[in-house]
Amino acid sequence: MQRGARDIIYMRRKLLMLFAVLCMVFSTAYSFGATVSIPDTTGGTGSNVEIPVEIDIPSGIVGFQFTVVFDSSVLEATDVVSGTLTQGWLIFYNTEVPGQIQVDILNGDLGELGNEAGSLAKLVFLVQGEADETTTLSFTEAMFYNSLAEEIPVTLQPGIFTADVRSGDINGDQSVNISDVILCLRTAIGLPVTIDSQVYEFPYPDWLENRADYNGSGAVDISDVILILRKSIGLD
Repeated sequence: MQRGARDIIYMRRKLLMLFAVLCMVFSTAYSFGATVSIPDTTGGTGSNVEIPVEIDIPSGIVGFQFTVVFDSSVLEATDVVSGTLTQGWLIFYNTEVPGQIQVDILNGDLGELGNEAGSLAKLVFLVQGEADETTTLSFTEAMFYNSLAEEIPVTLQPGIFTADVRSGDINGDQSVNISDVILCLRTAIGLPVTIDSQVYEFPYPDWLENRADYNGSGAVDISDVILILRKSIGLD
C-alpha cells in the first residue's frame, strides 16, 4: 500500500475516534441535564420561612411538577410562591398531607426558559421545631417539560433545614425580653447591633433578620418591634 493511501486511512481513523469522543462528551452532558436543588437554610421557631427551589440550567422548561417531603414536626408547609424565573406563571400546590408538599407550575403562554439560573419556586413553611432540630427536604418525584411536552432530564439535590432560636429572641438567650425589643428597634432603623460581643451592621446577616422579622413579612420594621414588646410582657 502506498504511503499516501496509508496516510488517508490513518486520518480517517483519527477523525472517527475524535467523532466518537465528541459523541460521548455530548451524550454525557445531556444525560446529566440541569440540577434542581434546595439550599440548606435556617429559620427561627414560630416564624415563616421561604425556601427556594433552584435550578442551574433551566433552558427549555415551560412546566414542571415535583413533590418534596420533610419532617412535619419541624416544618409545616403553608404556601408556594413564584420564583425569580417563574413570575406570572400558574401555580398549583397541595399541602393537605403533613410532611409533604406537591407543586405544579406552568407558563400559560408556553414560553420556554432560557439559560439564566435562578429559583423555580419558593416554598413557604411555618417553623414548628425547636432550636437545632433539623429536617431534610427531599424530592420524591420531579418532572420537567418543554413546550412540546417532551421531558427534560434533571438531577435532584435535597437540602437541610435547621431550626434557629425562637423568633423574637434576637440575642439568642432563650427568652424574649426588653433587650430583644431594643435590638429589634436598632435593626429596624439600621443601627449597629451587638450580639455576643460581635457587632453587625446593615446589611445584616440573614439569620439576624430572620430573628427580628417576628411577623414574617420579609422586612424588619416597627410592627416587629411592637410584637416583640408584646411578647416580652406576656401579651402574646
